Formats: sequence, structure tokens, C-alpha cells
Amino acid sequence: MAHKPLPLWALIPLDAALVASSLLTFAYFHHVRKTVTKPDEDLLEYIDHLNQNSLGNATVSIQEVTDVTTSTTAQTAQSGDVTDVTTGDGTTDGTATTAPQGSQTPGTGSSANQGGQPGTSGNGGNPGGTTSVTTTPRTTTVTTTTGPQYDLSGFGAKWPTLFSLGNEVEVTDTSYRSHNIYINITSQSYAGSNCHIADIYLRSTDAFKYAFAQDGDPNTYANGLVTGLQENMITMCDRTNAILAINGDFMGGRQYGYVIRDGYPWRTEPWGDVAALYSDGVVETFSKSEFDVYAAFDRGIKHSFAFGPALVRNGAVQSGFTAKHLTGKEPRSGFGYYEPGHYCFVAVDGRDMGGSAGMTAEEFAQYFGTLGCYQAFNLDGGKTSQLVFMGNVVNYPDGYNGKASSLRGMSDIYYIGEAN
Repeated sequence: MAHKPLPLWALIPLDAALVASSLLTFAYFHHVRKTVTKPDEDLLEYIDHLNQNSLGNATVSIQEVTDVTTSTTAQTAQSGDVTDVTTGDGTTDGTATTAPQGSQTPGTGSSANQGGQPGTSGNGGNPGGTTSVTTTPRTTTVTTTTGPQYDLSGFGAKWPTLFSLGNEVEVTDTSYRSHNIYINITSQSYAGSNCHIADIYLRSTDAFKYAFAQDGDPNTYANGLVTGLQENMITMCDRTNAILAINGDFMGGRQYGYVIRDGYPWRTEPWGDVAALYSDGVVETFSKSEFDVYAAFDRGIKHSFAFGPALVRNGAVQSGFTAKHLTGKEPRSGFGYYEPGHYCFVAVDGRDMGGSAGMTAEEFAQYFGTLGCYQAFNLDGGKTSQLVFMGNVVNYPDGYNGKASSLRGMSDIYYIGEAN
């Protein structure tokens, strides 16, 4: 006996119920379901071994420095030694004497601002300064007037004038300048889309930080990495004192993909491409098969990036992306690397927010190529694509109406903040 098909009026609510059930199931597993992933114990033991060796090497280095200092002191000239001094007319006057051992001649001594010629910046020098020499029959007086004394520590030796001289902080609507951080934000159009670029210079990677959703409570992740948690990005920036922040991998929406933050392996389940930021400021990108997590810790990995894919690898713009979420024009977020200490965060508007079409992953890769990045990596996009500067949303996220409550919640962010 043949069954009669259900009437249309009965099919419509049945189909709606099936669609709703599918969406709820997806949301439960992708964004809501809470699970705890414990770190790899073998890897933790290996990292602990590396740290112990590092401490041992540091002790040896300190002893070597002490030995060299002692040796140098023993060879210092004794009080009363005569030294020839060249005068302005080219003659010599043998009347200057070496300072007694243990004392210091005025105007000499060590400084944090050594290296390079006055007036230069690319070689790490301190601009400005004049020196005059006045010689009498028995005395030579050297008078030096110095220019601004820039701190050349860390990456500051490469861009001494970008950072402020002291502890002063300069903030505008689109820039931030302190002793350790320089940020400048610009916007431009590319491929029919509005692009927002945060150009970042850091004295050290100490200012390159991260946050997880709800990690303001130290007990939240006490037992391992928790997936399924979310937090408003504005709230995350406020409680971490973030100067600049971009959404991360949405690592809490899945149970795979490397999650390494500040050198701690929260999760080491391979997924796809990986980018690694090392403590010395270098960034490298890898395919899934190329990445060796043990080698990364040998190298000194600080943070991993795992949403992917890699957009620029060693200066070569990538192409040939085929996954559906990469071929459509969508809002995008990405991280770019120029050289140690110089990075960028980029957010692209899409879905007609602000009249912007959005980009395919290939267009996004090409855009990073136009910026001159040596490495670039794709972060989560769509509604998750958010760039925040000094508590204000820079881009136009999908669905954003000007209120923080309209922003999609985050599971993780990368941000720039003062080291202290």
C-alpha cells in the first residue's frame, strides 16, 4: 500500500525544525560545548628540561663575564702613568696622567646608549652632539655637548627615533608612541574593500601578548585549555589594558590546532598551517607536515597562530586556495611580519559593511604582498574579524551597530600592551 506524501503545510514546519536542529547542533559543538584539553605531558617535561639547561648556561655566562672583568681590572694602568696628549697644533704634551685605579675619569664610563656614530640612526647611533678640546701647557679639557640620548636596547637600535626618549606616552586617534611601542593606523581601499592596517614597532616581544576568554579569573584555565568560552573583545581589551588588539584563531571553537602562548603548549593537536613568533622577534610559517613542535621550542617559540592558511611565506605570496571559506569574499583578519620587531595587524571589512565587498584569501594574500610583508598569516574572519585600538573598534565588523554588545564574542585575542 503506497503512502501518500505529506501535504505542503506539514512539510514546511518539519523542514524548519530540521534546519533549527542542525544549527543548534553546530553551535553546540562549534561555539558552546565546553571541553578541557590538558597539555602534552611529554612536551611539558621536554620544555622543563630546556628551561633548566637555559638557566645553567646563564650561570656559566655570568661567571665568564666576571672572569673577564677581573682580568681586565688587573691590567689597568697604575696611578701616575704618563700619557701623551695631542694638542690642537699637532704637538704632544706628556703631562696627562692616568686616573688612580678604582676611580673614573669624568665623562667616561658605560652607557645603555653605546654604538654607532653621532647623527645616525640605522646603525644604532645617537643623533646630534659636539665635542671641543681646549689644551693648556699642563691640562687638556674635553667638553662634550650631547644630543638626545636614545635607548638602543632591544630592537630600538634599528629605529631609535620611533620610540619616546623617556616614559612619556603620546596618543592620538590613530597612533601610540611610548618608550617601547610605536603604532600607526591607516585605512585604504584594495580590491573593492576597506582595509585597516595597524603598523607596529616593538622594542621587544614582551609587548606582544595574548588573552583567552574569561581568563581574568585564574581558575578558568587551571585544569587545561577550555573550549566553548567567549568574551566581548572590548571587555577583554579593557581588563588587559590592551593598546591594540586583533581577534585570534577562535581556538575555543574547535578541539584541534596548535595553541601555544607565551611558550606554554596549551594544545598541540595538528590541524593545518602554523605560524610561529619566536622570542627573538622572528616569525616563520609552516605547513602541517613541516611544523615540528619540539624544534619550535628548541628555537624559542613564544606564540603560535593556527587558523590559517599562510598568506605570504618567506616573501612569496601564496595562491591556489580551494576551501569554501577561503574562496568567497568575506571580512578578513591577518597578521603580518616584516622583520624582528616590525609587524602589522590587518582587518578587512566585508558583507557590505561600510560599502566594503570583502576579500577572498588569495586577494588577502596579494594585499599583504603589496604591504611588503615577509610572512603573513590568516586569522579567523567573518563576524569574528575585529580590530580594536585604545578601546575603540577600528574596522566595521559584520553586524556591528556601534555598541559593544553587538560584537561577536571572542575565545582569544592577540594584543599589544606595555611590558609592565
